[in-house]
Amino acid sequence: MAIDLSKLLCPDCIELDLSGRKKPEIVRELIEVISRCEDIGDTEALYEAIMEREKLSSTGIGNAIAIPHCMSSSVKTMHMAFGRKTGGVKFDSVDNQPVSLFFLLVGPEGNPIFHLQVLSKLARFLHDNSFCKSLLEAGSPGEVIEAFRSRENP
Repeated sequence: MAIDLSKLLCPDCIELDLSGRKKPEIVRELIEVISRCEDIGDTEALYEAIMEREKLSSTGIGNAIAIPHCMSSSVKTMHMAFGRKTGGVKFDSVDNQPVSLFFLLVGPEGNPIFHLQVLSKLARFLHDNSFCKSLLEAGSPGEVIEAFRSRENP
């Protein structure tokens, strides 16, 4: 089954001007963003799950990108939010550089294979410098979704 990342994003789950200045603030803000259009249950439990995951190892993967993620009973299906922070923020990234592009992935418990497939596909997309550049330059949520569509259907 092909995974269309563009279908995991809705315009309301995209924030092009995150205001957080530290990792916990960014995570809370991303949860707030994803809660705008998805069936998110207990947001505090979701925050705790993501921060516990961050304690294992940072999801700041380098090149100004972070993919905080977890599986949670607070959701019934996979959800993704995108946030952008101009100038970046410290996120304990593997390259010790500030992070500007954030992807929050939340999947239901009990389907780790699908969760890993989504993470893997997103990571492949993020190795494409022109794709990342289009996300940094996007002027609207629609342009972010279009960047994903263009990458999925070259």
